[in-house]
Amino acid sequence: AADTEAGKAKFVQNCGGCHTLANAGTKGITGPNLDDAFRSSREQGFKETQFYGVVKRWIKIAPQPNMPGSYPVAMPQNLVTGQDADNVAAYVAKFAGIKPDSAVRPISPAVEGTPPPSGQGPATPADGGAEKP
Repeated sequence: AADTEAGKAKFVQNCGGCHTLANAGTKGITGPNLDDAFRSSREQGFKETQFYGVVKRWIKIAPQPNMPGSYPVAMPQNLVTGQDADNVAAYVAKFAGIKPDSAVRPISPAVEGTPPPSGQGPATPADGGAEKP
């Protein structure tokens, strides 16, 4: 009874700013890339109904609710509800990870430059860092 077209529209509007999903044309970087997250399970034979259940559950029990007036640091609980949640879950279940490739984001180092040799980082007692064991 879910409408995947309506689910796509709601996903783009509410989820695409954080999640990458090729079919939706979204390139969010805060949350997981849903194509990458679902691809391996899909290749191992997981069914669309299983993906639907997982997504529906994630929507409901996301890590934390938004605090009033704060910037969300994790997916807010019940970002979509009712029929919208059914539609989004069905849409993601149908289209996430269906292609064998994706634009995987390279991980950039937190600090520019060459890392120090092993054992000579800034966390030494001489630098005011950790004490020797």
